[in-house]
Amino acid sequence: MRFNFLKKPENNDNHSVIKKEIIRELLRQVRLSYNLAFAVTAASALITLSGVGLLYLDKVSEATLTTSGGVLATITSTQLAKQSKEELQGLMDELSDS
Repeated sequence: MRFNFLKKPENNDNHSVIKKEIIRELLRQVRLSYNLAFAVTAASALITLSGVGLLYLDKVSEATLTTSGGVLATITSTQLAKQSKEELQGLMDELSDS
């Protein structure tokens, strides 16, 4: 059995390749999350505007329901974008420490 003590281990190279793949995948997921949050925010803004339109047509109960639904969707999508950003930052910090 031969031992080769002079050959450098390839372990560090494999870890850097894995880290790059993880970062690439995380960035892809964050882009998709932001795109989803943007689409939901745009849709909820339209819902909110239609609620305001219903308010001008003196349909107060429908306007209240529609506007509150739009505001709730906006808040939820904003929280989703913030949460994915914080997760990405935490993973980036974790990868930079190792």
